[in-house]
Amino acid sequence: MSKNRETNSEQKMDVSNEEQISSSRRRFTKAGLLASPVLMTVASRPVFGVGCLSNMLSGNLSDPNRGECNLGLSPGYWKNHPSAWPMPAGVLPDGSIPSKCRQCKSKQNGLVSWECTDGALFNDYFSSGPQDSQNRSMLEILCTDSGSDKFHIIAALLNAMVDPNYVLSVQQVKALWIDTTLGGQISDFKAFLNSTWT
Repeated sequence: MSKNRETNSEQKMDVSNEEQISSSRRRFTKAGLLASPVLMTVASRPVFGVGCLSNMLSGNLSDPNRGECNLGLSPGYWKNHPSAWPMPAGVLPDGSIPSKCRQCKSKQNGLVSWECTDGALFNDYFSSGPQDSQNRSMLEILCTDSGSDKFHIIAALLNAMVDPNYVLSVQQVKALWIDTTLGGQISDFKAFLNSTWT
């Protein structure tokens, strides 16, 4: 009889241990399931986090450049290379294309005036969002408003127009201008754009 009690007691202890282990496993699993959305949130990237596909994901070598992103050129490059623009940057009074910003400026009696004409106007390309109140060309803005938000967004637009593998598309650049200038989510607009070119 005492043997039966010992066996029953051992069986109860085994069942009790199994229940504790099982309960412990359930709690661990629940905690893991509850923590995964938090971990996924911590690991998530911002929308404009520049995530280009790696060609290593596929063994298909028929298009080796598919999915590559390229960094663009800086605003300084674009203002000093108007002939590289995908649209007219402007022309000098003699009809030639300027090679440097200073060629478009003239100084008389201490006043600087802009001499280049027929350049692509900022307001024509950024028709939504804040406009340029002086209706200036993009080249004039690059040459006279160094470091401004417009200075940066123009370079991003030119990069997107020239290079289909630039990190942003033309539509994304325009949407970024509208969103950011009207209280959007990118906290440091210029720093973000600076990270998209060399």
